[in-house]
Formats: sequence, structure tokens, C-alpha cells
Amino acid sequence: MSKDTFSVGGEAMPSAILTIANLTDKQTGRLNRDVYQALVRREAMRTFGSTAPRYLRQAAKLYRDHVALQVTAWRQRHGLTVATSLVSAYGDPQDGLRRSTF
Repeated sequence: MSKDTFSVGGEAMPSAILTIANLTDKQTGRLNRDVYQALVRREAMRTFGSTAPRYLRQAAKLYRDHVALQVTAWRQRHGLTVATSLVSAYGDPQDGLRRSTF
């Protein structure tokens, strides 16, 4: 028997659905917003004891990387292109850019 929790909209949502693995839809690869919002609210309450907007923003930062990784993995599994870029702090010097003298 699974314990019921309440989603953001107020309807019951089984706690087995509220996992990081369910952040993205398996068929479409898109973000499952109901699960995302419920996880963020639960994390804000657990960590900060409140669902004030600033605490929700802090809690949302914990799940952003998970969502990006899951979307990227879904796209790779389905043979779609994944655009990535590498940003290095130690790139080649370019004209017009001021470099530190330290």
C-alpha cells in the first residue's frame, strides 16, 4: 500500500510517483511539471520548513541538473542530436578581451 501525498493542484498523488526518475515523461522526454513542482515543494518544506518563493527557488536548483541530464539521456537513447558546448576559463586569448594581471 502506498502512502498518498498531495500534489500542487490539491489532487492525491501516490508518493511512488514523486521520484527523481519520474521527472521526465518516458514517451515524450519532456519535463513532468506536476512531479517537478511537488518535489520542489517537498524539498523546500523538508529543508527550510516553508514554501515561500525564495525557498522554492533554492529547492528548484537541486533538481535542475537532474532534469537536464534526463532530457539529454532521453534524446541520446532515441537517436536525436544533443547540442553541448564546452566553456573553459583557460581559453586562448582573444583581441579585445581584458585579461587579469594576477
